[in-house]
Amino acid sequence: MITAEVSPPLSTATGKLTRDIEMIRDMVAAINFTDSASASPRMSSMACSKVAAELGADPVLQVAARDRTRSGLQSEIMGANVMGVHNVLCITGDNARIGPSPTINTNILDMDAVQMLWILRRMRDEGIYLDGRKMKSSPRLFLGAAASPFASEPRFQALREKKKVNAGAQFFQTNLIFDPDGLDRWLEELYKRDVLGKVYILAGITPIRTIRMARYLHDNIPGVTIPPSIMCRFEDAREDDHEELGVEIALEIIEKVRHKQGINGIHLMSVGWEAIVPRIISEAGLSSAPVQ
Repeated sequence: MITAEVSPPLSTATGKLTRDIEMIRDMVAAINFTDSASASPRMSSMACSKVAAELGADPVLQVAARDRTRSGLQSEIMGANVMGVHNVLCITGDNARIGPSPTINTNILDMDAVQMLWILRRMRDEGIYLDGRKMKSSPRLFLGAAASPFASEPRFQALREKKKVNAGAQFFQTNLIFDPDGLDRWLEELYKRDVLGKVYILAGITPIRTIRMARYLHDNIPGVTIPPSIMCRFEDAREDDHEELGVEIALEIIEKVRHKQGINGIHLMSVGWEAIVPRIISEAGLSSAPVQ
């Protein structure tokens, strides 16, 4: 399957948000909205998800543990269901230190992604709150989590991913992939731990627009590494050709990862370049149907 990400606006204006959702709505299975990525405030993922649901798209609500309490999480998810939002991506969230000043209190973290998954799975499957009280009506949820194949040794990452599946994750959206061959080692470690087949894995892909973006991703985003071969291609190309080169590389990566055992789809992260998503979907021969 193919899913995509639409960047929440930096203000209360929803014109571009609406146009972006309508542009890709019929091309993807679901649309993901980030939750204050890089610890910087934007329109909430909840508000964007509500707009998407009203436009007939299937939204993926992203929830960062960094900004949540246990009681707040449970309340928010019940509210999301009322608004027609059922897909929830649980993430720990970028460290507040990388956000704008003044930052939030970084000494307080009530829970992480694994704990959030566990809480929400119990609400859905057992109909109980965290404190054990019974719910009259439990939420309908399709639970997901982020996966980062290159954040550390594949065997260590696979253990983290297994914990998320045991806690309730039904799908993974991976971090950005630029080394398709290196992905095999992570998938092999998941296979050894009997994780493959228990979770849908969507490979994260983004088109790099400039060499400056490539360097930023490589130097500042945890778990993202740009191989020297890709960096050299940008260094050798004219600056005016960088966007076209970025699309070309993205298409090459999609072709290499889409049929790997254990990969069930592609998640396109356009990083504000939503207009390129229809072209990539078309030229890659993707559709909202399952890849395998």
